[in-house]
Amino acid sequence: MAGSMAKVASSRGSFWNWGAGIAALLVICAAIGLWARHGATVFFDMLTAGLAYCL
Repeated sequence: MAGSMAKVASSRGSFWNWGAGIAALLVICAAIGLWARHGATVFFDMLTAGLAYCL
C-alpha cells in the first residue's frame, strides 16, 4: 500500500514540474515575441514601467 502511495505522490510532483516548465517556456516565448514585434526599446520601456509600478 505504501508503495502505491509513493507512486501517486511522485507522479503528481512530475505533473507539477512539467506544468511549471511549460509555463516558463510560454513566458520566455512571449518575451521573445514582444521583442521581435515591438523592438528592444519598447520592450525595455514596458519592463521598466512594470518594475517602477511594483516598487
